[in-house]
Amino acid sequence: MLTIARPFLDEMLDHLQACYPLEGCGLLAGDLDGLVTAVYPIDNILQSPTAYEMDPQQQVEAMLALEAAGWQMLAIYHSHPQGPPQPSATDIALAYYPEALHVVVSLREQNAPKVRAFQIMEQEVVEQKIKVTP
Repeated sequence: MLTIARPFLDEMLDHLQACYPLEGCGLLAGDLDGLVTAVYPIDNILQSPTAYEMDPQQQVEAMLALEAAGWQMLAIYHSHPQGPPQPSATDIALAYYPEALHVVVSLREQNAPKVRAFQIMEQEVVEQKIKVTP
């Protein structure tokens, strides 16, 4: 289960809304219990409404920063500006970090984002719970 405090969830959603109508992406860091402790927005170098690729320099910097803080990479997040809140075939094929959850945010209804988390391991997709705390 991924546990995220409302301010961190809002930070992630604000980043994805700012990227709209293009896909936004980033990392969620935290402890081994799945508690999110930091959000790392990362530029989508594809600048696409249907695909993302993290800026490699920003991704490395985020991963070094979260490691230096003693945190784990809990999740990779990205938006589907017009798509459903589930991993696409491309998302599944490019799931290179099986230990991290994949948080997919549908902005099809921009005022009511839908947020879901998935474990993707060897092409198998299993939905995980998200607990939002104050």
